[in-house]
Amino acid sequence: MADKNFKVKSNIELATPLPAAQGGTGQTTLTNALNAMMPAQTGHSGKFLKTDGSNVTWDTAGGGATSNSVSSNITLAANNKYFVDTSAARTLTLPASPTVGDEIYIFDASGTAGTYNITVSRNGNSINGTAGNLIIDTNGAAVALVYTGSTYGWKVG
Repeated sequence: MADKNFKVKSNIELATPLPAAQGGTGQTTLTNALNAMMPAQTGHSGKFLKTDGSNVTWDTAGGGATSNSVSSNITLAANNKYFVDTSAARTLTLPASPTVGDEIYIFDASGTAGTYNITVSRNGNSINGTAGNLIIDTNGAAVALVYTGSTYGWKVG
């Protein structure tokens, strides 16, 4: 039977902190308790929490991909954007040991991939389930690749 005089407040405040050893966070307010349970927040405005099943980290939309200007043949790194100078043909090599969910974005920054193709070398992994390289030969093309696992490999979108 509920006590009619008992009210639950939205902002519960403890007179003394409940120690972590007793199931608490060592904080006296709900806001401080929530903040104590999260990864450090300084410098992470606008980001969201992501988990790999074991750990929680901050991330940005798009996986926090780093933007890179490319004017030579290179090996790509996962979770990056590449703006390719197509004033000459380029070969971009995919990572040798990708992880499921890795993403790579490639952009024809010069708009001349129709003349100077971008070859995406598969580096031992399949691309769209086949053992061939990807040739980007459309001016101004933008390509997203996501690694789906060893059976299908890199999915082109």
